[in-house]
Amino acid sequence: MENKNLLQTYLTEPELFWPISHMRNVKKLDSFIGKGKALNGESKKAFIQNVINLAELRRSFSSNHLYLVNAGSSGSHWVEAMLGLLPGFHNAGEVYIPNEISRQLSLMPKDEANTLLDVLYLIHSGGMYEDSLYASLSNSAHLADHSSLSKYSQKSLAIFLMRNPVDIVMSRSFRKDEYKNDVAPNMDQQAYLEKNCQYVENFYSLTDATDYNLKLRYEDFVEFPVESLRKLADSLGLNSTYDEIKEAVRLTSKEEVEKSISKGEAAITNVYVGEKKERDWARSYVRERLHEVLVKYDYV
Repeated sequence: MENKNLLQTYLTEPELFWPISHMRNVKKLDSFIGKGKALNGESKKAFIQNVINLAELRRSFSSNHLYLVNAGSSGSHWVEAMLGLLPGFHNAGEVYIPNEISRQLSLMPKDEANTLLDVLYLIHSGGMYEDSLYASLSNSAHLADHSSLSKYSQKSLAIFLMRNPVDIVMSRSFRKDEYKNDVAPNMDQQAYLEKNCQYVENFYSLTDATDYNLKLRYEDFVEFPVESLRKLADSLGLNSTYDEIKEAVRLTSKEEVEKSISKGEAAITNVYVGEKKERDWARSYVRERLHEVLVKYDYV
């Protein structure tokens, strides 16, 4: 793959590619590289080179890139965690691309662009495993227009994961203090609530002009998790058994997450287990504020 030097520079010094306001992306990339090199028992340089070599070998297997489009607080991490427990799928989570890398992608032949994305998705999914040569890789970045990245994937599946917009706003506004401290540390509660209403309204309006292979609802995963995961796995061409599907659902359940937390262990996904405060005043405001969106997407 040409342009290896730029890619290697990004992977070793990502802080050169992101503004101060986006240091979360730097920390996340560094964390995944650290975990990957530890898992594979390699130096950072060797790990990065081996992932690049692996991505080039993957060209022969025509594997899927899944773009799990969502507005955040829509269950994407949970859905990806379930998929990640199935054979032939690696969960990369939210992968964002800095401007300089995006510019380079636009100049590459499509097979090389696909390989570059493979490198980034492989690293964000933890590195190299037994099925890494052919596994499907995901990206659940909050991109209303997934084509800004999926156009560089040689084989992709775009799925819109919807959730009741009111619940998205409530979750973003009141259950993610760390994120608020990053993006709006000095904003009062009412202003931050309005900011999240505007964000969700804008996001859902942008999805109208975007094509998807499939639209799924978070609420269906909550009510019918086994059936919903089965539908998604089939869409990806994963040859998963009923028992594998059922076990993936069990291992990512709220009960299992709570058990892990109580033991001081890392939870397999970020299912919310904290106290749920209703805040009726805020819910009523959001419901009225986003009424047109609720009607349009059949959430009334």
